[in-house]
Formats: sequence, structure tokens, C-alpha cells
Amino acid sequence: MFSLVIFLMLILVIIMDSAILLPNQVLIAAELNVYFDSIGILIGTYTIIYGVSIIIFGYLTDKYLRKNLLILSGFLWSTSALLYIFVEQFWQLMILRIIAAIATGITAPLSISYMADLISSSSRSKSFAFWGLITTITSLFASGIALAFNLIDFDAITQPTITEKINFIRINFPNSLYTWKVPYFYLGITAVILTILNLFLTIEPKRGVKEKYFEDLLSDENIQYTYRIKLSDLKYIYKRKSNFFLTMNFFDVVASGLLLAYIFPYIELDIGINIIDLKVIVLILVAVVFGLLIGQFGLAHWGDKKVQKGEPNGRVKVATICSILTLPFLLVAFSMAPNVPSQTFFFGALHVVDEIGFWVLWIIFSSFLGTGLALTMGIGPNWYASLLDVNFPENRGTMVAVGSFIDTIGRALGALIGGFIVSYTESFSATIFWSTLIFGILSVFLWIPLFFTSKKDFTTLNEEMKQRSIQIKEKIR
Repeated sequence: MFSLVIFLMLILVIIMDSAILLPNQVLIAAELNVYFDSIGILIGTYTIIYGVSIIIFGYLTDKYLRKNLLILSGFLWSTSALLYIFVEQFWQLMILRIIAAIATGITAPLSISYMADLISSSSRSKSFAFWGLITTITSLFASGIALAFNLIDFDAITQPTITEKINFIRINFPNSLYTWKVPYFYLGITAVILTILNLFLTIEPKRGVKEKYFEDLLSDENIQYTYRIKLSDLKYIYKRKSNFFLTMNFFDVVASGLLLAYIFPYIELDIGINIIDLKVIVLILVAVVFGLLIGQFGLAHWGDKKVQKGEPNGRVKVATICSILTLPFLLVAFSMAPNVPSQTFFFGALHVVDEIGFWVLWIIFSSFLGTGLALTMGIGPNWYASLLDVNFPENRGTMVAVGSFIDTIGRALGALIGGFIVSYTESFSATIFWSTLIFGILSVFLWIPLFFTSKKDFTTLNEEMKQRSIQIKEKIR
């Protein structure tokens, strides 16, 4: 148990990486004298390198000891985190972000592969939902740490444009700009300690030990699942059509990548309030309650139940339904485009003088956003579980890597497109709305075919796994 705890703790520290940087984009822009086109390039480059790292180390996860790969990740990330304190130029930050992206990319296939060998195949959606909850709480915690060191008084910023607001911060808070580096330093030290502990104490579970047809068989310490991925396997993976549609839909995450990349400047500069304002707290509470409880757990449980009742593609169906229904809720939310200082909604078209009226509209905005996020969060656990279910244990790290890589391409596009459009329009709200509409519609066309391909693929794979278990039994007689 201690081995599992320190393994996952190091991964959690490393995946705090983006959550520490995103809340302090404004500080970084002000200190390094750059704008959001440069920030977009920074985030987009990080995301692409992260995806390339996932591809490479996803394949290696299926071949080598996961412990050794985690130690490499811990060493790289802690090194980059400790060096941020010396950053004075944008190019220096870019180099360290590339190193951090490589390190963070290693952890994605590691964590999924590791948990697949710890959790029964019949309950994977709930398990990934729980892991999603832990990583979400970890990211919120990391964002809280980042904001705790942020000494900027955003209420004092009254300039009309984003450019002028950045210049105001640079001129009036020169001694507070460096504070974005401090949380990285402390977490870098933590990562060094956890890396050393993993080097000496981590023990891996057997591969395939929690599969339906191998669980009893592999409980014998003397029996191993000996299959390992081979390069020749790669050309066969996409013969299962579900793999194509599960992994190639990068449109699904373009808008969410944009929103994730710019959520904090969107709140601070576009909505026009401090992140600790009561209205933001209400918004976050609604989003967390809807998103985590209903999305992460309720919809993940629904997917597991459908599979347990004999519907092998039940998780795929739930993920597809969520992807379709999320679109109208998010579009309504982002079309409301609230601005607190001016007391307006709908891109300034509706001015609300009455405080009660503003709160009513704010709660409606929060509810639509929370419901949309709940449906979005319902996709992830069911997607991961479906991707594992339709691939052999020796291929899963690779397939999770491919799917995650395609996702990173989408998120990188969102960050890059968003950075340049915001620089042109001076509006996060408009950028997020149109990206959600356009890319959301494109995404639906790649989800719907899964209704027709998934059942056959799941059935075929289960039959092959059953045959493998028989072969292993025959070898040990």
C-alpha cells in the first residue's frame, strides 16, 4: 500500500504543473514583457511536446518497468521546477516548459496502465472517475497555492483593454511579479524527495491481473502475463474501428483546451473580478457540485452499470450521449458573457442595474456552465474505460498514449488559436463561445459512429482474451 501511495503521490505532484502556471499567466506576461500571443505559443508548445512524450513513453510503458519511467519523470520535472527561480527571459521559460512537458507526458500512460492492473475491469469507469476527482482536487489545490503567492490587487485595475491592464500590473506591482515561481520551487523539492522514495520502495502489480479472464489465474505468484507489445502490433490496432473513433477525435477538446488555457485571465480580465470574489466562489461551487458529483461519478457509474448488465458498449454510449448534450449547455453559458464591473450580460447587450436581478442571471449562468461541465466530465472516465476494454493489456499504454496525444493536439490548437484571436479581438468570451460552437459540432460527427462499431469490437476482443486464458492454463498443466 505504501508503494502505491508514493507512486501516485509523485504523479500527482508532477501533474500539478499546468495548474500552477495557468493562474499566473498575467504575472508571467507582465514580468517577461510578453502578451497572450506569446503565452498561447508557450502553452501550445508545452501541450504538443506533452503529447509527443505521451506517444513515446506510452509505447515504452508497455515494454519496460513502469517504476523506472516514473523515476525518470520525477527527475526531469523536479529539475525544471527548481530552475524556474532563475528565469528572466521568455526563451528560458520556454526551454524549462519543454522539459516539464516531457516529464508530465510520461505520467499519463503510466497512471492509466498502473491502475488498470489494480482495478477490476467491471468497475473501471468509477475508478477513473475517482482518479479524475483526485487529479481535479490536486489541480485546484495547485491553483490555490499559485494564487496564494499572487499579490496583485485586481480590483485596482480599471483599464478598459487587456493590453492596458497588463501594462498597469507591470508598472504598479514590480516587486510582486516573481511570485509565480515560488510554488514551483517548493513542489520541486517535494518531487525530489518522492522520486528518491520511489527509487527504493516502489513495487509494481502484475500486468493483466485484473482482467475478467485472468484475475483468478494470475493470482498465482508463479504465473505471469507474458504478452508484450511488438512493433508489428501497431498495424493491427486500428483494424478495430472503435480505436479510430475513440482516439482520433481531437475536435472534442479544442474548445476545452482554449478554456482551460485562459480560464484565469478570462475570469480576472474579461468577467472583471478577482478569483476570490463571492461570485466566482458561487460559480466554482456550482461547477464542482455538478461537474464532479454528477459528471465524474454519476455518469461514470451509469456507464459501469450498463456494462455490468450485459451491454458491452454501454460506456461508449454514455460518453457519446454526454458529448452531444454538453454543447447546448455550454453555448448558452458562454453566450451570456457576464461582466461584473459594468453589470452586463450577453456581450454588453443587457445591462442589469438591480443587484438581485444580476445574481439571478449569474446563478443561471453558473448552472448552465456547471451542467455543461458535468456532461463534459462524464466523457473522460467512460472514454478511458472503453479504450482499455477494446485493447489487449499489452497495447493499452500505447493506445492511451495515442488518444492522449490526439487530445493534446486539440488542446494545443485551442491554446494557439485562442491566444491569437484574443490578441486580435480583446475578448475571451467571444473566442470561447465561437470555438465551442464550431469545434463542438465537428466533434459530434466523430462520436456518433461509435454506436455502430463498438459492440462488435468489444465482443471480438473478449473472445480472444478468453482464448488466451485457456492457452495459459494449458501451458501450466
